[in-house]
Amino acid sequence: MAIIHNGFVNKKYHDSFKGTGLNDTDITTTKMYKGVKSMWKHLGFENDDSDIPNQNTYWQNIIPKDFTYFNLSGIGTNDVDVDDDIGVSSGIKIPRQSYVEISINEDEEQVWDSGYYYPVLPKIDKFGMFEQDVNVETTYGSTSISPITNVNEQDNNLILNIDFDQTTTTDLIDKTNLSKLNYIQDFEVSLDDDLRLTTSTLIIPDGIEKNNSEQAF
Repeated sequence: MAIIHNGFVNKKYHDSFKGTGLNDTDITTTKMYKGVKSMWKHLGFENDDSDIPNQNTYWQNIIPKDFTYFNLSGIGTNDVDVDDDIGVSSGIKIPRQSYVEISINEDEEQVWDSGYYYPVLPKIDKFGMFEQDVNVETTYGSTSISPITNVNEQDNNLILNIDFDQTTTTDLIDKTNLSKLNYIQDFEVSLDDDLRLTTSTLIIPDGIEKNNSEQAF
């Protein structure tokens, strides 16, 4: 069996997130399955075409962070030059200046540059508005609720599904009812009067953050 972790922390990574604001995070695995669940199934796609890297609809074919709407075909800018001699015969005379005009071609397909596919957005009209509402459930995956975000997923291979909609860590439950959860913290041990090991630390349950904006994800 391969060793996943040897119990030692590489000190060169100490304080890697210092100054980033990622100082107080909780990293948890909320679900466990029998066997392997492919990523395309996790994300709610209808078939494994989206799991093949050379396919246009590959689930990781997402635009880079520096992309803007100007990386969509049919959307660009034009430099408009004006005659600064044109003015009025009286009153305050303000010279006209050249400007940049945003050009949107509604007849273009408006696809992302360089073959990127996601996110799939509605077309933008000449006024810079989406022609339809953005459907966050269908622009990335299928019309069904993706298992990766479905807290009420039903799957015969699902053997652990932790419900974090609780107040404290002692209230955590497995929604599959297959396991009983025991939240363990660091603690000190000592010997009691009979020289038996006992916990010498007062265990206080941790609160579970309810505000989505304050959670690690």
